Amino acid sequence: MRKLCGRTALISTLWSLFSLGYLLIGCNTNQQTSPPADSRAADEAAVRKADADWAAKSQSKQTDDWVGFYSDDAVVLPPNQPAATTKESIRNTIGNLLALPGLMFNWQAAKVEVARSGDLAYVQGTYELSFKPPKGKAVSDHGKYVEDWKKQPDGSWKCTVDMWSSDMPATPPAK
Repeated sequence: MRKLCGRTALISTLWSLFSLGYLLIGCNTNQQTSPPADSRAADEAAVRKADADWAAKSQSKQTDDWVGFYSDDAVVLPPNQPAATTKESIRNTIGNLLALPGLMFNWQAAKVEVARSGDLAYVQGTYELSFKPPKGKAVSDHGKYVEDWKKQPDGSWKCTVDMWSSDMPATPPAK
């Protein structure tokens, strides 16, 4: 009888420990996990720096320096031209822009906003551009731009969509 009571006590104790462990595990898995830390301020600073670095690097007027800031799946939406949706068409679009004689340009971010998720951002700002065609008067332009940025697996930021448009009135068609 004593052996039976000992076994019953042991089984009862083990059952109690199992139930307690199950209860603790169950309570732990039902707890809300805390949301990830809000990194928007740091991400905003990183995107703002990437855009400023891009503007500075673009002054080399080397196509590779410019397009290096685009993601592999980028889309470029230049004014008065079709969208550039492939690496080749983006290189051609930027190459043609950089080949303008006497080209001078700069851009400045006015607003940077990062999604709470920390993987997407947009930049809105202004640009100035001028060039001197071989024949004719110098051309001067100013306008606005918007860029969409995406955080890459290595933590860097790349531009996925780049669009700019002039604030100048449209030129009437030649007669």
